Amino acid sequence: MRFPALLSIFCALFIVTSIEANDVPPFPGEKSDWNGYDRFDFEIAGKPVLVVAPKECAPGRPWVWHGEFFGHKPAPDIALLGKGFHIVYMSVPNMLGSPRAVGFWNQCYAELTSTYRLAPKVALVGLSRGGLYCYNWAAANPEKVACIYGDAPVCDFKSWPGGLGVGPGSPQDWKLVFEEYGFKMEDQALAYDKNPVDNLTPLAQAKVPLLHVYGDADEVVPWEENTGLLADRYKELGGEIQLIVKPGVKHHPHGLEDSTPIVEFIEKHASAPQAAPVFQPIKTELYTPRKGLGNFFAKLRAGGPVKVGFLGGSITAAEGWRVQLQSWLNTEWPNAQIVEINGAIGGTGSDLGVFRLQHDILRYEPDLLFVEFAVNDGGASPEQIWRAMEGIVRQTWKKSPETDLCFVYTFRTGYEDAYREGGAPRSTSAMEQLAEHYGIPSIDFAKRIVALQSDQKLVFAAPEAPTDGKIHFSTDGVHPLDAGHQIYADLVREAFELWEPKHEPFSHESSLQLPFIQDNWEQAKMVPVTTEMMTGDWVELPVDAELTRYFANRTGPLWEASEPGSRLEFQFRGSTCMLYDILAPDGGQLIITVDGITQPTPVPRFDSFCTYSRIATLPIAHGLQQDAVHTVTVEIHPEQPDRSPVAFRLKDPENELKQPKYQGTSVRVGQVLILGDLVTD
Repeated sequence: MRFPALLSIFCALFIVTSIEANDVPPFPGEKSDWNGYDRFDFEIAGKPVLVVAPKECAPGRPWVWHGEFFGHKPAPDIALLGKGFHIVYMSVPNMLGSPRAVGFWNQCYAELTSTYRLAPKVALVGLSRGGLYCYNWAAANPEKVACIYGDAPVCDFKSWPGGLGVGPGSPQDWKLVFEEYGFKMEDQALAYDKNPVDNLTPLAQAKVPLLHVYGDADEVVPWEENTGLLADRYKELGGEIQLIVKPGVKHHPHGLEDSTPIVEFIEKHASAPQAAPVFQPIKTELYTPRKGLGNFFAKLRAGGPVKVGFLGGSITAAEGWRVQLQSWLNTEWPNAQIVEINGAIGGTGSDLGVFRLQHDILRYEPDLLFVEFAVNDGGASPEQIWRAMEGIVRQTWKKSPETDLCFVYTFRTGYEDAYREGGAPRSTSAMEQLAEHYGIPSIDFAKRIVALQSDQKLVFAAPEAPTDGKIHFSTDGVHPLDAGHQIYADLVREAFELWEPKHEPFSHESSLQLPFIQDNWEQAKMVPVTTEMMTGDWVELPVDAELTRYFANRTGPLWEASEPGSRLEFQFRGSTCMLYDILAPDGGQLIITVDGITQPTPVPRFDSFCTYSRIATLPIAHGLQQDAVHTVTVEIHPEQPDRSPVAFRLKDPENELKQPKYQGTSVRVGQVLILGDLVTD
C-alpha cells in the first residue's frame, strides 16, 4: 500500500497559513438543530445573533450573512452548509439598514472575524427589506464584502416603504425610516443620497459582484425602481451584476425552484482564496496510479474504437514509444481498434501545448491523453509549468470528464543528478505536485533510465553503439534511439498491466472544483486569423503549397504577406496574446503595437536556425488587465532582419546569404493565441 507515502508527499506540497479547529473557540449560547446542522444562538453588542455551522469547515472559514428573514427559502443555505460555509443572522429588526443598524453590524463582523475567525470577506444575502441592511453596510465596508445576492431587494427606501413611486409602500414602515434615519420632514428623506441606488461607487471600485433575482410583476418592491435602477447605475460604474428575472412573478415567492445559480454564485465569489502552492522537490515512483485510468481500460475491454492522444515534444513526435505502445495495445486488446491522435511537436513545451490542445487533440475526443513535457519545460519556472499544465488538465476535463490523463516524464542528460539525490528534476517535481492535486497517474521514464545507467547497463549518450553490450540510449542525451524508446514503451506496458485489473471508470468532473493555482491557463485558446483582421497583400497559401503541406495540420490555414505596411489588427479581452506563425529563411520583421504603445524595436521572424522553415510563436502581450479589451496591431517593417545569425550554419555564408532564399520581408501566420477571448463586435 502506497497511501501513507502519498499522503506525506501531499502534505509536504504546501506551506500555508491554516486555521486549525482547536485554534478557534466554540460558538457560545444555546445549541439546537437546524436542518441537520448545529445552530448557536447568542448575543453580540446586546443583539441576538445566530450562527449555523457546517459539519466540516471549508478552507478559510467562508460565511454568508443574511440581512433579514433568515430561514425563508433555506435551500441555498443548506447547500452552502454542505460546502463548508457558515450561515449568520443578526436580529436588528425595524432599523431598515440605518446608520445605527450598520453600527451593530460592524460590531458583529468584528466579533465573528476576530474571535471566531470567520473569513475577512463575507457573502451578503439581502431578501426584500434585507437589501437595505446589506447594501448600506457593504457601501461602508466594501473591502469586507465578497459578493451580494439580492432577492427582490429594497434598494431605495423612497420606493419601499415610502411608496413614492408606482408601489403602495408601507406607511407604518415609512415612519420607522424617519425614526431610524433622524428625518424630521419628508424633504429630508427625499434628499437623502445614501440609499443603495445612490451609493454604488464604493462597491464598483472594490469590484464586488452582484446577483439579483426578481419578479418582473413585483407590486411591493417594483423592480424598475430598485433592481432595475441599481443594475443600470452599477453597469455604468463598471460593476458586475447578474440578473435572473422571474417572468410574471410578484414579490412572492422568493428564491428559485432550482437554487443552483445562487449557490454557484456565492461559492465562486466567497470561497476563501486558496493559498498558493510552494514548489517542493518530489521523490517519484516509476508508476504512480493515483485515481487511475478506469475509463480508458473500460473502453479497451468493451472493444471498438479507442482513441489515444499524445501531447508533447520531439521525443513523443518521433516514431518511437508512441508507435510501439500502439502496437502493444492492439496485440493485448485485439477487439479494440486503437486510434492514435498525435499532437506532439518537436521543440515545444506546455506553454504552447495549452493553447493548441483543443485544435490538435480535444476536437478528436480522446479516451486517454498522455502529456509529455518534462524535457521541454526544463527551463521553465514551476509557476509557469503549473499555469500551462493545469490549463491542459482543466480544458481536457471541461471538454470531457471521462477522458483519462497520464503524465509521462522523459529523460535528458543533466536530470540524473536530481534522481541520484533522491528527488526528481524541477519540471518533473512541479508536474507531480499538480498530478497529486488532481489524482492524475504518472509514469517516470527518466527514473528507469538513470537506474539502468547507475547499474552499468546503459549509456546516456554516445555517437556509436557501445561495444560492451550496454544499452545505447541516445547520441545526444535527449532523443532516444530505438532501444531507449523501447524502455519507455515497456514502462507504460508494465504500468498498464499493474493498473488495469484495479482501476474502475469514474467522472473527473468533481476534480475540477478546486483549482491548484488561481491564475491557471484554462482560458488559453487558438483563434484563426481572418480576413477582417487584414490590410495589405495578405493571401491564403494554397493547400498544395509546401508550407501548407508541412504545417497547416497544426496551424490551420496559413496567411502570407510580404509588402511592408501590411497589417493584422484585432481586439481581445484577456491578459496574454501571441501569434502562431512560421519562422523562415526569407522571414521579415514586425512592428507590434498594443493599446497604442509601439514596441521600440521590430521583432524578426528569423533566427539562427532559419536554414529551413518551422513553427514558432510570437509573443505580443503578457500580463495585461484580464477583464479589459486590448487592441493589437502587427505591421510588416520595410527592412528585412539581419541574416548573419544563421551564417555559422552555412558553408559559404558570404555568397549563400545573397541568394533569393534569404531575401524578403515575408510573414506567415496561422492563428492568434489568446489567454482570454477575441472581441469581434
